[in-house]
This record gives sequence, C-alpha cells and structure tokens, in this order.
Amino acid sequence: MTTLQKLRPPVSTAQRPPAERPTAPRTFQLTFPRFVIEAVAGAAIAVVVSLLLQVAVLRLSIPEPSLLPTVLASLCSATLVAVVTVLATSLRASAALPWAGYAAVSALPTLLLAVPLHGTRWFLGGLASDNQFRIAYVTRFASSPHLADFAYQGVPPLYPPGWFWAAGRTAALLGIDGWAVFKPLSILSTALAAAVALSLWRLLVTARLAMLLALATSACAFVEPSLGVREPYAWLVGAALPPLTVIAYRVLGDDRTRWRALASLGAALGLAVLCYTMLAAFWAFCLLVLVGIRFARHPGCGATLLLRTAVVAGVAAPAGCVVLLPYWLASLPLGSPSTTALKFIPYQQITYLLPMTSLDPPGVLCLTGTAWLLLRARKHVVAGGLLGLVCCCYAWSVLSQLAIAAGTTLLSFRVHPVLLAALYCAGILAVGELLVVVRRRPQVSWRASWRASLPVFAGLAALLAVSTLQHAHAALTREVDLAYRQSYPLSDGSRPARTTRVPDPGRTDEWLAPLAEAIEKATGKQPQELVVLTDVHRLTSVRPYWSYVTSTPGYSNPLGRHEERNEEVKRWLRARDAQSFTLAMASGAFRPPDVFVLTRVPGGFDLTLTHHHFPRVPTTSSERITIPTHLFDESAFTRQDVGPYTVLTARHSAAPTD
Repeated sequence: MTTLQKLRPPVSTAQRPPAERPTAPRTFQLTFPRFVIEAVAGAAIAVVVSLLLQVAVLRLSIPEPSLLPTVLASLCSATLVAVVTVLATSLRASAALPWAGYAAVSALPTLLLAVPLHGTRWFLGGLASDNQFRIAYVTRFASSPHLADFAYQGVPPLYPPGWFWAAGRTAALLGIDGWAVFKPLSILSTALAAAVALSLWRLLVTARLAMLLALATSACAFVEPSLGVREPYAWLVGAALPPLTVIAYRVLGDDRTRWRALASLGAALGLAVLCYTMLAAFWAFCLLVLVGIRFARHPGCGATLLLRTAVVAGVAAPAGCVVLLPYWLASLPLGSPSTTALKFIPYQQITYLLPMTSLDPPGVLCLTGTAWLLLRARKHVVAGGLLGLVCCCYAWSVLSQLAIAAGTTLLSFRVHPVLLAALYCAGILAVGELLVVVRRRPQVSWRASWRASLPVFAGLAALLAVSTLQHAHAALTREVDLAYRQSYPLSDGSRPARTTRVPDPGRTDEWLAPLAEAIEKATGKQPQELVVLTDVHRLTSVRPYWSYVTSTPGYSNPLGRHEERNEEVKRWLRARDAQSFTLAMASGAFRPPDVFVLTRVPGGFDLTLTHHHFPRVPTTSSERITIPTHLFDESAFTRQDVGPYTVLTARHSAAPTD
C-alpha cells in the first residue's frame, strides 16, 4: 500500500459493499495511456505557463537600479508555494487538481529566474565561463542542423547535442540568433523539468503528494552548492531521476515482466544520453545496482533480471549510437584520446555532500528523509528505490575520487542536485507517513485528525519554502550579476539594464559586433565558412565561426587535439618572414586560420594559449605569446583595427576588391 493510499479514511471491511473490498494494490496510480496523455498535456501546460510568464515579466515596468526584482521574486514564489500547499492539503478533490498542479509547479522556477533576469537578455552567468561553450553550441546548430562540434570543423561532437540542437533549430525557425534564444529556453527547461517530475511522481503517488514532491524537487535546484538551474538541460534529466529510479526498482523486481514499462525506461535512458551523457551513465550505474540488489534477494531470478536489463539497454542503444558512435569511430585512428572534460576537481568534489547535517529547515527535512529511508526501505518500494539512488550518489562520489588514480574523475559533483532531490522527496514522504500515523489514533476520528494536522503540514511546508527561496536569492546573486555585465553582440551597442549591483553593465563585450562586422567586410563569407584564431572566445560563441583553439582544454573536444594545436601555433613563430609564416600554416596538421583576431601590443599581437595540468592546482594555466607584426605582411594579409583588437584576414579568404 502506498503512502497516498493510506491517506484515505479507514473503513472496516464489514461495512464495505462487495465491490469496495480490498484488492491487490496496483503497481502504478495511472494506466499507461492515461500517464502518456497527462505527461504530454502537463508538459504543454508548463510550456505555455512559462512562456506567458516570461512575456509578462518583460512587460513589467520595473525601475532600475532598485531591489524591486528581488522583492517581486520573493512575493511571487511565496504566493505560488502557498497555492501548491493549499492544493495539496485540501480535503476536496477535483478533476482539475493535477492540471492546476502542473501550472503552479512550472510557474515557480520560471518566476524565480525570469524576475531577477528581467533587465537582461542573458541567462544566469551571462557569457562567462561554461556559458561560452553552451551558447556556442546553440549558435552552431542555429546555423546548421547537422551534428557537429561547437568549436572544431570536421570533428563529431562529444558533448550531448540533444538540448542544444533543439535550441538551435528553434532559433533558426524563429529567425533569431542562437545567443538570444538561450535565456528563454533555459528558463522554459526548468519549468518543464518540474512538470516532468510531477508527471512521473503521479505514477507512484496521488496528485496531492506528487505536487509537493515536484515542488520540493524544483526548490532543491536553487540550493548551493549544486545549484542545478545552472545547467537547465542537465536538470531536465536530474529532476526526473528520483521517480524514475523508484519506477525502475518496482518494474525490475515485479513478479511479471512489464514489457511496456521496460521499454519506457529504455527510452528515458536514451533521452538522458541525448541531453546529458554523464547523468545517463550515472543512472545506468544505478540500474545495475538495483538489478544487483534484486538478484541478491532473489538469486533464482537471474535470467529474468538479465532479460529485463537487456530490454532497457536495447531500447536506449540507438540514442547512444547517435551521440557516441560517430565520435568513437573517429577516435579509432587516434587511439581513443582521453577527454579533459572529466579531468576536473572543483571544491564540491573534494568532500561528500551531507545536507542532513545542517540545522536549518532543509537540513532537518533531509535528516527526516534519511531516517525514513533507512527505516522503511525493506517494506516500502518508494523508500527502497530512493535509498538505492542515494547510496548510488555516494558510491559515485567514492568512485570519482578513486578514478583520480587513473588520471580522470567521474564529475561526482554533477549528481549533487539528484542527491538533494532524492532526500527532499524522502523528507516529504516521511512527513506524510507521520501524519498518517497521527491520523490513525483510534480515539480521534480520521477527519478531525487530518484537519488538525493540515495547519502543521502547511506550516512546515511554508517554513521550508521560505528558507529555501531565501537561500535561492542569495545563491543566484553572483550568477545574476554576471548576466548584467555583458553587452549584447548587436551593432546598436545595446546593453542590459542598470541595477544596484551592476551600475554600468556591458563594457567588456562591446567590441563583439564590430569585430564580426569587420570579418564579414574583409571576407564576404558566412561565419560557418571561416576558421578563426583568437583568444576573444566570446566572439565564436555568438557567431558560428570555427575555432582554431578553444578557450580552455576542459571544453575542447579530444579529437580536436588542443595541445597539438597550441604547439602548432608556437611552431609558426619560428618563421622568419610572412612567406615562411604562411607556408608553416599551410603545412600543418590542421586547416589554417582564415582570420586572426588578436590584441595589439608594441611590436606585435598578443594571443593567449591555455594548457591542462590535471590533477595539479590550478588545473588550467595560460601562456601569452606575441606574434611579430612583420609576419602579417600586407601581401599575405589584410588588416583592420577594431578598438583594442586587430582583424587580420588571409588574402586567400579575403573578399575580392573592385
């Protein structure tokens, strides 16, 4: 019997008519056709609600600089939490209850992001750090639907292209630049993640409890140190893993083989591979652990478990082939070079995330959930599945630290949002089960006890929400500030709105549009036809130029051979004159640059190259080199000075002159 079934009033069997006598509990709360219909409709509701709210926020006249956005975000989120709490604790059921839940849980993350970012077209983090390659990936697919690396020409992608391909093609369909669609689709993805979590929990519990679980899942995405909303495409996968793991735990251990459910799990794994391969690998590890647990309890069903696992893997395999097969085939001649993306140890990965040791309300909720998982895992399917997921999160952290001995990691900090979501949901389920125990006291009627417990439940939910949302506003401060610091890559020089924290935004990137215009004027070619060598990597983020070198080895496709390209550039510097310089470029292992965008210094042009030193700290170092001016002779290159930069175009790539 599920927690939600226990919330119904106890009626003795003798008082029931024959049609109402107990039957075997259903595996899921919804039939498969109804689940599909509700999931699709719920996703549609989330999309519509999120887009309408984003448009409404843009139309608000919010004076800047002021703290009004923070106040407005707090007010809206608190109101939505109250709405969800009232819906979830109401005694009166309604057919519209699930649909209201989809609207409410998708509105919460939308407003938490849209309101603070109302005065900028950039998403959290602006055009800094990881967003450089994310926006470059969207820009790449906005220019062409063909799968390709975001930086290097002729190299199959390693990073999962699913979300970025959809975003890029959306930008192309709307006729706008890829960078401009990144923010609205990122916010939309967080709303969609909440709807996905709600629809999956609806399979396991009733609508009321599912709404609270989806609300808790959305809230933990705004909690440091994980802050799952930084990667909205990854959060689409992470938010779904707690209910998906419970479903897998139930289906894999069922008495009869449910082929449709197994195929659905395989499809979910395949979609995870397309959106975020690392989390897909982690969930595949979780599924293997669950299979091992089932086999340890029932050794005689090994063949059945193997067959069920094979079905899941077989359905997921085509998606894996789309992402990994082209890369694997291309890597064979190079001996399968190791990826530097996994060679990264941030501070979150040094220690283990233990949220249940905090004394704040979220910490108490996680501690309650941990105790409930340990007490109920053997007899409660939901608790068993969530406990398996939590244990896998910590096991992944241990394996990631052990992998350092092999010269890599498993990026265990990426599963922190999943761990928090599992513990938050476990805490909600623990409180719900505690209320059932209180309600079942024989001397008190169930209705009176339930009504008496509603204020307690609502108060605890409100306290948790207020604490989490306050933390969310503080956690997003730096990311929001960065979103206001960059100007837009537009010729009109427009910038984000001024705020109390960023009084003069946008100066750092005011040359991006003039540089792009200078390149177009010099070459007369489309950006996707040109290879550019520059350390102004934001230029290749907002225009689909091919890069000769990327900003850091961590973003570089191993097949692009980042260090070899660095050495190639330094080899060119041994040239004596422009002719030998041009010949050195032409004789290299890679297509030579058509355009150089470099910083002017006395006697030449500066270029910064980056190197990887894992596991040393810092992992990445910079090397500044100077290319002498005489190597760019007028006979071989055209020159345009743009602000502090110079655009040098090879004559073979230059536009014909009259």
